[in-house]
Amino acid sequence: FAMTLVYALICRSTTVLCDFTDKAGNFETITISMLDRLTRQSERKVTFQAGEYEYHVCNEDGLCYIVMTGKNVPSKYAFAYLRDIRRRFTQGPLVERAITAKAYELRRDFTHVLGSQMEYHRDEMSKPDRLSELSTQVEEVKGIMVQNIERVLERGERLDILVEKAQDLQADASTFKKTADQLQRKYWWKNMKWKIVIAIIILVILTAIVLAILGATGKL
Repeated sequence: FAMTLVYALICRSTTVLCDFTDKAGNFETITISMLDRLTRQSERKVTFQAGEYEYHVCNEDGLCYIVMTGKNVPSKYAFAYLRDIRRRFTQGPLVERAITAKAYELRRDFTHVLGSQMEYHRDEMSKPDRLSELSTQVEEVKGIMVQNIERVLERGERLDILVEKAQDLQADASTFKKTADQLQRKYWWKNMKWKIVIAIIILVILTAIVLAILGATGKL
């Protein structure tokens, strides 16, 4: 029973009004022997350890709501159960009868509620802790984000390398273009010089031919 709700009761001082357990054991006897200690506390909510078990007590308006649990049951589950049965008990006429009721007089009226709600809260305890589940999900998301950031950073380094290479290529392209322009101008002037030389040679030849013709015809 280390992780479950075992025995529950509602009492007025040491007078047990109703109780419930579906576990085999002398839980009622043990609890009755401790009632004086359990009900003398001034605190509204208190927890006692007794061997392998714990008693969670809620004092409210002269009544004491008690649940016995295994020692490994988180107190939040025990007190959630006590709040539940206190709310149900005080919503009906039983709370007024509890002022003068004799021992176990309210068993027939409320024991089934203690049992049904104990079963409900046991089921709630067996479900994954929502906070722990959310914490696990947050850690998973955190891990994924860290991986993504690392990948982005790694990609960033690669981008830096690519940018550097692109800049080098751009510089090389500018140098190549400058050199090509210089070569183009150089060969343009060279071609132009040859064209001028050829034009001069042709002009000289034409001049010689014209002079020869004029000399032959006696017109020179």
